[in-house]
Formats: sequence, structure tokens, C-alpha cells
Amino acid sequence: MLSCQTPGYFIPDTQLQLPDIRKAVNAVIGKPRFVSTNGREMVSEFHDDKFQPYDENSKNKMRYQTKVVILGPRRPYEINVLVSQEQFENQTTSYVVRGLDEGLSRRRAMIIKKALNLSLERQSRFDGEKPF
Repeated sequence: MLSCQTPGYFIPDTQLQLPDIRKAVNAVIGKPRFVSTNGREMVSEFHDDKFQPYDENSKNKMRYQTKVVILGPRRPYEINVLVSQEQFENQTTSYVVRGLDEGLSRRRAMIIKKALNLSLERQSRFDGEKPF
């Protein structure tokens, strides 16, 4: 059987509402460079392999960007995290996409998952004496 496999790393069964997911993702990736019209796709600013902002003047000519996509019509949502790699080419004096970095995608997804769990913990707390 052949099937299409979506690349990247997935965070399954996210119970938070969309605005809470966006807040958690923005806390991790920073202010997005691009957000889709429905708010379910966010692309970060360029960064290095340690997720620090990319310095155009650095000797390292490899840069990365993170794309986060919220999938599903309603809760629980599934979140796809993709970290793409671009390399500077001297011949064309531009950056060329080299592909997806699975290792960095997984690391970035784990960081986002921790932020989502923190948001979920804050949301589910209530006063035991006065629950209503």
C-alpha cells in the first residue's frame, strides 16, 4: 500500500482552543513572519540551528525557519511542526532550500509541546473550595 506521508513532526491530541494554541506557539517561535488568513499556519523568522535569531553577517551560511500548522476541524487538534533548512549559494547570491531537518523539527515540536502542556495546566486549575 502506498500513501502520502506528511513530513515533519506531529503533536497529536491537543485539547486547547485555537487562541491558546497560537499563544503557546508564539511564545516558542516568537512573533511569526507569516500567519495564514485562518490563523492555522505560522512561519517563524529565520533562526540558526540553536533556535536563536539568524545573523545575516555570521560566517554560518545555513539558516532555518519553523512552520507550524494546526490540523483538524475541531478539538482535539493535531499540530505539525516543520523546520526547513536553507543554504546560501555564492553563485546565485541567494538562499536555496535544502530540505526539511527532521531532527530540528522534532526538537522544536518537543519545546512547543511543553509550552502547550503549561498552558493546559494553567487553564485547568480551579479553586477546590469554590469550583463554581
